[in-house]
Amino acid sequence: MATVLIKFIFCWCLCFYWTECLPKIEPNNNALKFMKNYGYLIDDNEQSEAIYSQENLSEIIKKVQHFGAIEETGVIDNNTLKLMTSRRCGVPDIRPEKFTSNRRKRFAIVSGWNKRHLTYYISNWSLKLGEATVAENIEKALNVWGRYGRLSFSRVDSPKADIIVTFGRGYHGDRYPFDGPGLILAHAFFPSNGDEDLSGDIHFDDDEDWSVSSNDGTDFFTVALHELGHSLGLSHSTVSDSVMFPYYKESQKDSNNLLDYDDILGMYTLYIQRTLNEDQFETSTKQQFTTANSVGTRPWRTRPWFGPRKPTSTETPTSKATTPFSRDDGSIDDDQVQDPRGKTLPNICNGHFDAVATLRGELFIFKNQYIWRLKDKGFIYPGYPTLIRQMFPKLPENITKIDAAYQRPDGNIVFFTGTLVWIFNGFEFIEDSPLSLTHYELPEYLDSVDAVQTWAKNGKTYIYKRDRFWRYNEKTKTMDAGYPMSMERWKGVPNDLDAAISWKDGVTYFFKGDLFWKFDNNWITTTEESPLPVSPIWLGCQEVEKMKRLSGP
Repeated sequence: MATVLIKFIFCWCLCFYWTECLPKIEPNNNALKFMKNYGYLIDDNEQSEAIYSQENLSEIIKKVQHFGAIEETGVIDNNTLKLMTSRRCGVPDIRPEKFTSNRRKRFAIVSGWNKRHLTYYISNWSLKLGEATVAENIEKALNVWGRYGRLSFSRVDSPKADIIVTFGRGYHGDRYPFDGPGLILAHAFFPSNGDEDLSGDIHFDDDEDWSVSSNDGTDFFTVALHELGHSLGLSHSTVSDSVMFPYYKESQKDSNNLLDYDDILGMYTLYIQRTLNEDQFETSTKQQFTTANSVGTRPWRTRPWFGPRKPTSTETPTSKATTPFSRDDGSIDDDQVQDPRGKTLPNICNGHFDAVATLRGELFIFKNQYIWRLKDKGFIYPGYPTLIRQMFPKLPENITKIDAAYQRPDGNIVFFTGTLVWIFNGFEFIEDSPLSLTHYELPEYLDSVDAVQTWAKNGKTYIYKRDRFWRYNEKTKTMDAGYPMSMERWKGVPNDLDAAISWKDGVTYFFKGDLFWKFDNNWITTTEESPLPVSPIWLGCQEVEKMKRLSGP
């Protein structure tokens, strides 16, 4: 017994010794300066530093680490020192009002412009890039943002423009001097943020090694895209994949999915939920026209559907725009559109999908007899939609819609049509397809299912019908005991779903009608901003009237 006690005391002392000897780097002047520069501490000429306890500083350091997407240790360790010397944007991470905010949203907005058309002026340019390269990349970056806010831009030759682009060195006319090569790359000013003369402007540090490729220096487009987010009213995001993440990342120029979900949601909040000046004028004009022509004239047509944006020549895959389908009386059928070949198709921007599935890293949307294939959110492959039977010709002709679909862990794809289940290996239907729903140990009274997904959190397959769901174990090929259960267990998710998926970002999404719900797999609840409109975020559509209706009066 004594021997065991001695060993215990020895191990405890050893543990205490190593814990005390772990390197903890206290805040030095450079670290304190960093925290002041980026809003974590109040800059008051060092008068308040003495009142910060070790506990307070630890919480502040955790905020720094949170914005840098590194482990939140609360001490200035080597990773934190590395973060503080990384290239980044010069705009503060923390704004005073954020200290008192209890909102759970990760994206942050400050204020937006109150108009939909903005002008920009390129005051000068870096000799390392030239005027044409600067202009081309600024235009491209603006169009990326404008797509999700229904904004348009034009370049003007006047310093009275809304956004002025300038290159400068050191002290360059504002209160935020540059620091030479490295560290601060650029900064921008929010719309109407108090510095009225600088509102919306962007300043790039001309001492940087600007390039059109991150392999040769600092990629100009990547930095411009970030800074223009500030010019339009977005603050920094703590999400490392977000464009508004404060630290420089490698070039995003060749990516087909430039904006993260948080970026898109921020633009939606700033420019779609809000009614801007042009929107008010448009509504007023429409009402006047309707009143003045209410007798003996063709009724005012509803606002036409806007198809997916016209792609730029450098982007593949691309969205294929369509035009509204008009009836003989001139009205718009929200459920149908015509493609450039004259075919009448279901309106994908209207939502109300039959099924949505993540298949081999891509998104497939099923509606009526058609299927859309997307590389990523908002990017529809050329040639789509196509008939389901053209992609899966061995399906019987009487199969006119897909109720649900998902990819099994073994790579095979499973389709649900009424009471039947079809298993596809990429070439043909296998395993004696079609099978009955009872193959999944579902009750015989079910005439169909609403949605199916493999949940990323546990790898189990979930099958939904009305207000119930089942959990299927793909390894044992059996239904888990105790099911079905009530949909109330999926907190915030509605009944009677159209579709459910686990997307490649690791997040779960539920679809119903023209809305979708984002589900937090850790907190087991829908996120605060849910529900959101399907069309602008997933399809690149800009069906403004529906988005306004969602936001309420």
